[in-house]
Amino acid sequence: MKTRYFFLLAVMLLAVGNLAAQDIQEKKPIDLSGVWQMCFYSSSEPGTPGELKTSNSLKILSEDGNFTNVVMMQTGAIVIGYGTYELKGNNLFNEYVTKNIHLPQLDGQINEMHFELSDDNDLMYVKFYIKNDISGNVIDSWKHEIWKRVEMPTTYPENIVR
Repeated sequence: MKTRYFFLLAVMLLAVGNLAAQDIQEKKPIDLSGVWQMCFYSSSEPGTPGELKTSNSLKILSEDGNFTNVVMMQTGAIVIGYGTYELKGNNLFNEYVTKNIHLPQLDGQINEMHFELSDDNDLMYVKFYIKNDISGNVIDSWKHEIWKRVEMPTTYPENIVR
Protein backbone atom coordinates (compact mmCIF):
# COMPACT_ATOMS: atom_id res chain seq x y z
CA MET A 1 0.00 0.00 0.00
CA LYS A 2 2.81 2.42 0.93
CA THR A 3 4.73 1.51 -2.21
CA ARG A 4 1.69 2.19 -4.34
CA TYR A 5 1.14 5.54 -2.58
CA PHE A 6 4.77 6.64 -3.13
CA PHE A 7 4.68 5.51 -6.76
CA LEU A 8 1.50 7.52 -7.39
CA LEU A 9 3.01 10.57 -5.66
CA ALA A 10 6.20 10.30 -7.74
CA VAL A 11 4.22 10.07 -10.99
CA MET A 12 2.17 13.13 -10.03
CA LEU A 13 5.28 15.16 -9.17
CA LEU A 14 6.90 14.23 -12.49
CA ALA A 15 3.77 15.23 -14.39
CA VAL A 16 3.50 18.59 -12.64
CA GLY A 17 7.22 19.27 -13.13
CA ASN A 18 6.97 18.41 -16.83
CA LEU A 19 3.99 20.75 -17.32
CA ALA A 20 5.79 23.58 -15.52
CA ALA A 21 8.91 23.08 -17.65
CA GLN A 22 6.83 23.16 -20.87
CA ASP A 23 5.11 26.36 -19.74
CA ILE A 24 8.47 28.03 -19.08
CA GLN A 25 9.88 26.90 -22.45
CA GLU A 26 6.82 28.16 -24.39
CA LYS A 27 6.99 31.71 -22.96
CA LYS A 28 8.83 33.96 -25.38
CA PRO A 29 10.30 37.23 -24.20
CA ILE A 30 8.15 40.23 -25.10
CA ASP A 31 9.56 42.15 -28.05
CA LEU A 32 7.78 45.40 -28.83
CA SER A 33 10.42 46.70 -31.23
CA GLY A 34 9.30 47.41 -34.76
CA VAL A 35 6.89 49.61 -36.65
CA TRP A 36 3.30 49.78 -35.41
CA GLN A 37 0.33 51.34 -37.23
CA MET A 38 -2.54 52.85 -35.27
CA CYS A 39 -5.94 51.28 -35.95
CA PHE A 40 -9.58 51.98 -35.18
CA TYR A 41 -12.85 50.14 -35.52
CA SER A 42 -15.28 51.32 -38.21
CA SER A 43 -18.91 50.22 -38.44
CA SER A 44 -22.03 51.36 -40.23
CA GLU A 45 -24.13 50.05 -37.33
CA PRO A 46 -24.04 51.80 -33.94
CA GLY A 47 -24.25 48.61 -31.88
CA THR A 48 -21.30 46.73 -33.42
CA PRO A 49 -17.57 47.54 -33.28
CA GLY A 50 -17.15 46.80 -36.98
CA GLU A 51 -13.98 46.16 -38.91
CA LEU A 52 -10.46 47.04 -37.76
CA LYS A 53 -9.03 49.71 -40.11
CA THR A 54 -5.54 51.17 -40.22
CA SER A 55 -4.88 54.89 -39.82
CA ASN A 56 -2.11 57.22 -40.99
CA SER A 57 -0.23 57.16 -37.65
CA LEU A 58 2.88 55.08 -36.98
CA LYS A 59 4.77 54.30 -33.77
CA ILE A 60 8.37 53.17 -34.24
CA LEU A 61 9.81 51.31 -31.27
CA SER A 62 13.55 50.82 -31.92
CA GLU A 63 15.57 47.96 -30.52
CA ASP A 64 17.83 50.54 -28.84
CA GLY A 65 14.94 51.87 -26.72
CA ASN A 66 13.97 54.95 -28.74
CA PHE A 67 10.43 55.67 -29.91
CA THR A 68 9.09 57.99 -32.59
CA ASN A 69 5.45 58.76 -33.41
CA VAL A 70 4.85 59.72 -37.05
CA VAL A 71 1.75 60.89 -38.92
CA MET A 72 1.52 60.50 -42.70
CA MET A 73 -0.14 63.52 -44.31
CA GLN A 74 -0.84 64.43 -47.94
CA THR A 75 1.97 66.99 -47.76
CA GLY A 76 4.37 64.45 -46.24
CA ALA A 77 5.16 62.77 -42.97
CA ILE A 78 5.70 64.63 -39.70
CA VAL A 79 7.08 63.51 -36.34
CA ILE A 80 4.57 64.29 -33.59
CA GLY A 81 6.46 62.80 -30.65
CA TYR A 82 9.68 61.10 -29.63
CA GLY A 83 11.69 59.89 -26.67
CA THR A 84 12.79 56.60 -25.18
CA TYR A 85 10.85 53.62 -23.88
CA GLU A 86 11.48 50.78 -21.46
CA LEU A 87 9.60 47.54 -20.93
CA LYS A 88 8.65 47.43 -17.23
CA GLY A 89 6.69 44.17 -17.09
CA ASN A 90 4.51 41.77 -19.04
CA ASN A 91 1.85 44.42 -19.62
CA LEU A 92 3.58 47.76 -19.02
CA PHE A 93 6.13 49.92 -20.77
CA ASN A 94 7.12 53.48 -19.98
CA GLU A 95 7.57 56.17 -22.59
CA TYR A 96 10.02 58.82 -21.42
CA VAL A 97 8.65 61.61 -23.57
CA THR A 98 11.16 64.14 -24.85
CA LYS A 99 8.72 66.03 -27.08
CA ASN A 100 5.07 65.50 -28.08
CA ILE A 101 3.21 68.11 -30.14
CA HIS A 102 -0.08 66.16 -29.98
CA LEU A 103 -0.08 65.93 -26.15
CA PRO A 104 2.44 68.61 -25.09
CA GLN A 105 1.59 68.11 -21.41
CA LEU A 106 3.62 64.88 -21.70
CA ASP A 107 6.86 66.71 -22.60
CA GLY A 108 9.54 65.62 -20.12
CA GLN A 109 7.12 63.19 -18.46
CA ILE A 110 6.92 59.42 -17.99
CA ASN A 111 3.89 58.04 -19.81
CA GLU A 112 2.91 54.62 -18.42
CA MET A 113 1.61 52.53 -21.30
CA HIS A 114 -0.47 49.55 -20.17
CA PHE A 115 -0.77 47.03 -22.99
CA GLU A 116 -2.05 43.63 -24.05
CA LEU A 117 -0.77 41.74 -27.05
CA SER A 118 -3.05 39.54 -29.14
CA ASP A 119 -3.25 38.01 -32.62
CA ASP A 120 0.15 36.29 -32.25
CA ASN A 121 1.67 39.54 -30.85
CA ASP A 122 0.68 41.49 -33.97
CA LEU A 123 -2.01 43.60 -32.23
CA MET A 124 -1.28 45.75 -29.21
CA TYR A 125 -4.10 47.26 -27.16
CA VAL A 126 -2.72 50.21 -25.21
CA LYS A 127 -4.19 52.45 -22.54
CA PHE A 128 -2.62 55.39 -20.77
CA TYR A 129 -3.84 57.98 -18.31
CA ILE A 130 -4.06 61.72 -18.96
CA LYS A 131 -4.52 63.84 -15.83
CA ASN A 132 -4.49 67.39 -17.27
CA ASP A 133 -4.39 69.20 -20.58
CA ILE A 134 -1.58 71.64 -21.47
CA SER A 135 -3.41 74.50 -19.67
CA GLY A 136 -3.78 72.48 -16.46
CA ASN A 137 -7.49 71.76 -16.93
CA VAL A 138 -8.45 68.40 -15.42
CA ILE A 139 -9.03 65.70 -18.04
CA ASP A 140 -8.81 62.69 -15.69
CA SER A 141 -9.33 60.00 -18.32
CA TRP A 142 -7.81 56.89 -19.83
CA LYS A 143 -6.93 56.99 -23.53
CA HIS A 144 -7.19 53.75 -25.48
CA GLU A 145 -5.29 52.93 -28.67
CA ILE A 146 -4.96 49.91 -30.94
CA TRP A 147 -1.70 49.31 -32.78
CA LYS A 148 -1.00 46.71 -35.46
CA ARG A 149 2.55 45.51 -36.13
CA VAL A 150 3.73 46.38 -39.64
CA GLU A 151 5.29 43.34 -41.31
CA MET A 152 7.40 43.03 -44.43
CA PRO A 153 5.65 40.95 -47.12
CA THR A 154 7.52 38.06 -48.69
CA THR A 155 7.43 39.70 -52.13
CA TYR A 156 7.22 43.25 -53.42
CA PRO A 157 3.53 44.19 -53.99
CA GLU A 158 2.56 44.84 -57.61
CA ASN A 159 0.02 47.54 -56.78
CA ILE A 160 2.29 49.66 -54.56
CA VAL A 161 2.34 53.42 -55.10
CA ARG A 162 5.59 55.14 -54.17
